[in-house]
Parts: sequence; C-alpha cells; structure tokens
Amino acid sequence: MADEDLKLETKCYDANEYGYLYELNKRIPDEEFEKVIPYFRKFKRNDFVEGNVQVTGRPEGWRCLEKNVSKVEEILGITNTLEKRQNKVKEAFKDPIKKVNLIDQSYEWLKMLFEKSGTRPEQDLSRLAVHSTKIYDPQDSFKNGASEGEGELFIYTPHGMWYIINNCGKYADKSLNNVQTPQGGAVGHRLMYDDLIDRLIRIYSGENLYSGEKMY
Repeated sequence: MADEDLKLETKCYDANEYGYLYELNKRIPDEEFEKVIPYFRKFKRNDFVEGNVQVTGRPEGWRCLEKNVSKVEEILGITNTLEKRQNKVKEAFKDPIKKVNLIDQSYEWLKMLFEKSGTRPEQDLSRLAVHSTKIYDPQDSFKNGASEGEGELFIYTPHGMWYIINNCGKYADKSLNNVQTPQGGAVGHRLMYDDLIDRLIRIYSGENLYSGEKMY
C-alpha cells in the first residue's frame, strides 16, 4: 500500500562526486528496507574524495544516489515523489505570477528560519568561500552589489548553510555585522543542513551560482 507520508529527502550535498544523497524521512520495517537495500549504500567518511570537507550535511549512513530515487519510490509505493516535488516548482515557474509568488514565499520562509533559528558566529567571508561546497547568488545581487555594500549569498559549507546579507553601505548599521568582508562587513546566519531549507534556497536563488570576483 502506498505511503503518502514516506518520502526520500536530501541529507547532504557532495561537491566532488555524488551530488545530493538521499535518505528515507522515517524508519520503515526491516523487511521493507531489505527490498531497497540494492539501491542504497552505507557511506563512511573515507568514501568521499577529501573525507567530508567538501560535503554539506550528514554524509555518513545509508544513502541513496539521486539516479536511484525513483526505483526506491516505486518499490516502496511512495506517492510523494521527488519528481512530483520538482515538477511542482517547474510548473509554477512557467507562470510569471506563480513564479514571483513562490520566490517571495520562499524568501519569507528563509528569512524567518535563518533569523529565528540560526546562529550568528563570528566569521570571515573569504574563509567561508574557500571551504564552500557551493555558493548561490540570487539574481547576481552580490556579484553586482558587493562594492556598494549590497547583495545576498547562500553559502554551503561542511559546518552548515550560511545566509549572508551584505551590510556595509553608506547608511548600514555595521554594529550588526558578524562576518568580515573586504567591503566592510555583512550579517551572517547559519543553520545546519536541512532538506526543506535547501529546497527553499534553490527556489529563491534560481540555483544561480556566484560568478563574481574571487572571494579568497
């Protein structure tokens, strides 16, 4: 029988070889898991090119490659499939109004999650960049606005996901800054890797990778 609540979620992102790795969102009976074992692999730290220094999230444990997700879903009768979730976003993006609404909603969720649940450790932007697995720059806002103290970034690192808000313009309150930058500082919020937050970031940023001047 199909299980509407059961689904595969991303647990980590490996920048070198595997990309996104997936895990079931809840435990299932051993006899059920036995059916899909061929499509899973029990990853260990040394299975990755550089240990896990180029991995964001939790790589160790039973993980499934993205190419095998649909096979696992079919065997377990999962109806909330990865393809359905991805197509929902693609369909929304075809309609200009729905696209804007989805991006706006994603931004509001991200702001709330990072500001209410995130931590704000002292950090240096160049250090985050050199240890990043990927950096998203929504609408090239940081690439085009960094010199004026504007722009946002989402930086994936082995220690979590950072939301960076450039905050060194003419009228900025620099006392709020906890991230050092060459331009004068930024506000940074950090959260541990999470499937929902990753999806919201990818929607809001349009998966636009940072392509500006080198940050380290």
